[in-house]
Amino acid sequence: MATIVVTGSTKGIGRGLAEEFIKLGHNVVICSRNLTDVERVARELDELGEGKCTGTVCDITDKARVQALWDHAVQAFGTVDYWINNAGHATSRHQVHELPEDMTRTIVTGNLLGTTFGSQVAITGFRKQGSGKLYNVLGGSFDGKFLVPNMGVYSSTKAGIHLLSKYLIKENKGQNILIGMISPGMLITENWFEEQQELSDEEWQNIRPQLDMMCDYVDTVMPWLAQQILTNTENGKRIAWMTNGKMLQRFVRTKLLGQKRDLFSRYGL
Repeated sequence: MATIVVTGSTKGIGRGLAEEFIKLGHNVVICSRNLTDVERVARELDELGEGKCTGTVCDITDKARVQALWDHAVQAFGTVDYWINNAGHATSRHQVHELPEDMTRTIVTGNLLGTTFGSQVAITGFRKQGSGKLYNVLGGSFDGKFLVPNMGVYSSTKAGIHLLSKYLIKENKGQNILIGMISPGMLITENWFEEQQELSDEEWQNIRPQLDMMCDYVDTVMPWLAQQILTNTENGKRIAWMTNGKMLQRFVRTKLLGQKRDLFSRYGL
C-alpha cells in the first residue's frame, strides 16, 4: 500500500487519479485552495475502497503551504511514496497578446511556480526518507511539435515543466528517486465546460467535430493512467495516453471510415 499525494485533486484529472488510487487500496492525500471542496471530496473518496483519503488546503504558489501539504501527508501516513504535481490552470480562448493580465499571472504562477515548489518539496522529502517517485503533468504542445490554437501561454508553461523535469532527472540520478512525466491527453473536465459556456453556438459547432475525435472522458483514461504510474519502473519515462499512433488511428476512423464519436451527448450538448 502506497501513500500518494496528488495536487489539484478535488476535480478533473486530479480527482480522477485520486479516485483510482483509492479504489486500488492506496492512501491518498488531496488538496485544493477551497476547504469545503477538500473536506467534501475527502469524505467521498474515503468511502470508495480499501485505501484512506485525507486532505488539506494548499495554495501551490506558496512554498510554505506546499511544505505543509507534505507534512500533513507524513503525519497521516508516515511516508510519501508518490508525489504528483497535477494542479494548474489552462485556457484555450485567447491568443498570447490577448490573454488578460490576471489570467496570465494565474496560469504562469500556478503551472510553473506551483510545479517547481512541489518538485522542490518532494525531492527534499524523498532524499531525507531515502526514496520516492515524482510525476509532473505535461499538456498540449509541451514539445512544440503541434501548436494548439490559443494556448500559447499555457503550452509555454508546460514546455518549462518538461525542461524542469529533465533537470530533476539528471540531478537525482543515484538518489533512489524515480521521476516521470504524465501526458493525459485532451480530457473533458470542469474547466473545459467553463470555457465551453463562453462559446457562441457557431463557435461550438465548428470545434465540436475535432473535440469528438480527440477528447476522452476522465473516467476512461484515469484507470489506465493510475496503473501505468503504479507499475512504472523506468526513470524519466513520459506516460502518454494520446500517442501519435492513437491519434492517427482516430483520424483514419473519423475522416476516412466515417466512424463518428459523440462524447458530448452525455452532457446534453
